Amino acid sequence: MAEQLAEYLVGADEFLEWESQQPTKYELIDNRIYPMTGASRSHNFISVKLATALDKRLSGRGCEVYTSDMRVQVDDTGTYTYPDVVVVCDEPRFRQYVTQDTLLNPTLLFEILSPSTELIDRNQKYKQYLQIPSLTGYFLVAQTKLLIQSYSRIGEDWFYRAASGLEATLVIAALDCEIPLSEIYQQMRLADD
Repeated sequence: MAEQLAEYLVGADEFLEWESQQPTKYELIDNRIYPMTGASRSHNFISVKLATALDKRLSGRGCEVYTSDMRVQVDDTGTYTYPDVVVVCDEPRFRQYVTQDTLLNPTLLFEILSPSTELIDRNQKYKQYLQIPSLTGYFLVAQTKLLIQSYSRIGEDWFYRAASGLEATLVIAALDCEIPLSEIYQQMRLADD
């Protein structure tokens, strides 16, 4: 079914109307519909730790932290996603469609990699996310090893950095924020790469 849906081309308005009637979430990427599958225990664990760490550090700075139920409009014609963790540090702007808000101006986007989504997260989403004018950081978070890869905007340019291992720190330069990987991967037994 996922492959059939992924091949179905649809416009943004048609997708938003259709998804509002579905019992589960779907993403629209390049006008193709992809089902959102259930997350693993590790995925959920990392998502909660990451969102908590971000919220703790950004509290009082005018930022809001959302988890995977916040839909993001990547572009207005063919891509709407549900990143695993979203941060917005300006006044949030939303597109209201049916009963669900869609965030228009994310500051940071985090995707927790899984076998079923990694190629999309590294390719289509990567290319499209980096075109969002408000975005200052895109982060790929491994769940099978201690690794977070980041793409950070400085001026008009994007820079890559990897934080790996229990002693490493995730640096979010645009927000002057640092999070030890040990806090995100706390109590998990993973390869220390």
